[in-house]
Amino acid sequence: MPTATESRHDRDGRDKDAAPLVKPLRRDAELNLARIMRAARDVFAESGYDGSMEQIAAKADVGIGTLYRRFPRKEDLFNAVTDLAKERTINIGEEVLAEVAAADALFEFLRRCIATPSCWRVTTARPPWSESSGVNSVLKQITPIVDEVLHRSQEAGSVREDIVFSDVVLALMSVRAVADLCGAKAPMASSRFLELVVDGLRPGSPRPTTPAMTRQQLSRVLTNQRERAAGVTPNP
Repeated sequence: MPTATESRHDRDGRDKDAAPLVKPLRRDAELNLARIMRAARDVFAESGYDGSMEQIAAKADVGIGTLYRRFPRKEDLFNAVTDLAKERTINIGEEVLAEVAAADALFEFLRRCIATPSCWRVTTARPPWSESSGVNSVLKQITPIVDEVLHRSQEAGSVREDIVFSDVVLALMSVRAVADLCGAKAPMASSRFLELVVDGLRPGSPRPTTPAMTRQQLSRVLTNQRERAAGVTPNP
């Protein structure tokens, strides 16, 4: 028969009357992380990689020390936000494939991405990534869904056959540039420009005389790298 002392304890020796072993700040830490990620998404969407850690901490309403404990380098936080943006981009592609007619699939994909600034504002920003990190992984993971959306519209005859993945990314980057330039002073300018871009993707126009950007070139653009072409020194 257990003694009084034994009845007050589990077999592992813990006092049954004691409070459960719970990390006291776990819930607070989760809430802080959610606020940090939302703030970082918005700051990077607005300012790209130039957005500061101080801006993010202020927007998240957390101390700068809290932010740096969770993300010691801005690159770490940027990559975390980029991962979320990548997932959202993939989700948009999957939703479009499930919901939208093939003829309008690419156009609706572009519209939905532009309507979700955190997707392409973040992934087309220009951080000082190293060759081995970040962008190459992002491109590899979003390429299949973007290609599927593109090919579906091409098979439906609504998108030119010579359009490739890099053209789609450049289209999004160009609309982002217009949005950044015009901002709140002309908020509809980027929407109008997007529709002009969409019209350029439709069949009926002559093929461009220059080749499409390769995926390797696109990767170098997004990693802000310049390489010497064969025997040619790039302009400074």
